[in-house]
Amino acid sequence: MRKNYIFLLAFLTICVVGAEAQTLGYAICFDGVNDFAPVYRSSETGIFGTNANNDSFTIEFWVKDNGNGGKHMYSKHYDSGTAKEGYFIERDATSGFVTAGIANNTNNWTTVTGTRAINDGNWHHVAVTFDITIGRLMLYVDGHWEATANGITPVFGNTVDARLSSSEHENTFFGGAFDEVRVWNTIRTASEINIGMNMEVATNSTGLVQYFKCNEGIPDTDNWILYQLVDHTGNGRPGDLWNVFRLGTCSNWVHTVSDSVLSTETFEALTEGLTLYPNPANSIIKINGLRTTVDYQIYNMLGAVVKTGNTTNNEVISIDNLRNGMYFLKLSDNRTIKFIKR
Repeated sequence: MRKNYIFLLAFLTICVVGAEAQTLGYAICFDGVNDFAPVYRSSETGIFGTNANNDSFTIEFWVKDNGNGGKHMYSKHYDSGTAKEGYFIERDATSGFVTAGIANNTNNWTTVTGTRAINDGNWHHVAVTFDITIGRLMLYVDGHWEATANGITPVFGNTVDARLSSSEHENTFFGGAFDEVRVWNTIRTASEINIGMNMEVATNSTGLVQYFKCNEGIPDTDNWILYQLVDHTGNGRPGDLWNVFRLGTCSNWVHTVSDSVLSTETFEALTEGLTLYPNPANSIIKINGLRTTVDYQIYNMLGAVVKTGNTTNNEVISIDNLRNGMYFLKLSDNRTIKFIKR
C-alpha cells in the first residue's frame, strides 16, 4: 500500500524523506499465467453489474508490469461478435502504452490511448474516469492527463465479471503487481487523482465502492492461509485470489517501491540481517540481528499502539495478550517488521 500520513508510518517497512517520496509497503503480484481476482456480477446494479444505477466511475491503481502474460490489467468487457458491452484497461506489450475502452451504442469500442510507457519495470499509476452524464472517457498515467473521448453512449451489459489482472472474455492474464486498487462511482478530478495516488484514502470516502490495499500477506513467504484481497470499504466486494499460489516471488504478495526513490535492492540492504521469528507466532517473538538495545512499538491494522517496550538481540517479546491477526513492530530506528499472531 502507499501512504503518506504521518500516523500511518508505523505500518510501513521503511520511511522515505523528500518532496516526491512515497513509502514502501506491499502489493499483490499476478503471474501472467492464470492468476486473477474477480468481482462477481451477481446482484450488482452498479458498474460491476448491469449499471442500472447509471453510475459514473473512476478506476485507479498502481501497477508494475512484469512483461509477460496478457494485456488486460482490469476488465469487464465482452464481444459476442454482434454485440459489445463493458469496459477495459489494457497495456500494449510492444509500446507499453495504456488504452482504456468502453462499449458504445454503435456496437463499437470507444478507446483512449496514452503516450507514457509503463512496461519499463517501474511502478506506474493508472486512472480511468467515465462521466456517464456527458459520455466522457478520460485516461491518466502517473497523474498526467493522457487522452479524452467525448459523446459516448455506453453499453454495460452483464455477461462477464469484472477482473483485476485478467479478461474473462478473452481468457488472458496480465503478469505484474498491483497496489492501492480503488473503484469509485464518482468522477475523480485530476487534482484528486494527483493528491490521492500518493497516499491511502479514507475507507468511507464518498463514492468509494471498492478498495484493495493489497497488504494482507507477507512478501516472499508462505501466505497459504490468505485467499482474498480485502475490500476495505466494508461494501463486501473482496477479490478472491484465483490460482494465486501465495508462495515465492510472484503469484504472491511482494514489496512495492516508489519510482525514482528506492529500488528493491535498497529495501533488501536496509533490512538485511534483521529477522523477526517465529512468524507467524503464537505467544512470543524474537528479533535477530540487533546490535544494541532498541525501543519498539507494536501497531495493529487500525494503526493503534497495542504494546511498547525495549528489546535486545534474540530477547523474548511476549505477545500472549494480542488477538490473532496481523501486526507491525516498529523499532526506534524506524525499521518496521510485519508479523502474524495466530
